[in-house]
Amino acid sequence: MGHADLNRHLTLMQIRTDTVCPLCQEDEETVLHLLGECSALVVKRANILGSPYLCYEELGKMHWCALLRLAKASQRF
Repeated sequence: MGHADLNRHLTLMQIRTDTVCPLCQEDEETVLHLLGECSALVVKRANILGSPYLCYEELGKMHWCALLRLAKASQRF
């Protein structure tokens, strides 16, 4: 679960297909990785969601507004 490819987007009529997280360069960028696991977002995640790392089940218990704040803070959108 959580395998939406966040790294695909149109850039001057070119589709970017690189799946490595551009923030940490450590893992495939998925929704779960971005919101719960990305090491580049540890401080922001702790400040916004109250924990530096969150598993799928913990993310499922978070209010969508908090998840949206983290997504915006990541500057990936």
